[in-house]
Amino acid sequence: MTPTRARATLAEAAVHALLAGDVLALQSMVSADVVDHSAEPGQPEGWRGLRERVMTLCAALPDGDVAVDVLRVEGDAVLARAVITAVRRVTGPDPVEVSGPLTVAVVLRFDERSLLSELWTSSDLAVGVPAGQPSHIRAG
Repeated sequence: MTPTRARATLAEAAVHALLAGDVLALQSMVSADVVDHSAEPGQPEGWRGLRERVMTLCAALPDGDVAVDVLRVEGDAVLARAVITAVRRVTGPDPVEVSGPLTVAVVLRFDERSLLSELWTSSDLAVGVPAGQPSHIRAG
């Protein structure tokens, strides 16, 4: 397996573990001092903070199906896109439940030990319904 393909395979497994809430699998792939550049305000640093964030995401998206596509590998960095199909609760003044796909873009950087050392994420979770995607909304 080429180094590029090995990195892509590792990234795919890490993104799947992140979004499926598999903290046991994820722990073996992540550096203890991982930097989450998309951390929530007040989120602890390192593995502890990332683990809390993953657990929060999984509570919001229980039983979601995760599909991961690795889009590009450049040296120690990988760009991936994941689609989670689940019912999710969008909070706010008028909370709703939205069913349909949620797209997440993830950039991962790995260290010399092939552990996840940095992470950037962006998703359409904050806006609720993905643009151009059919969804079923129930007031909640």
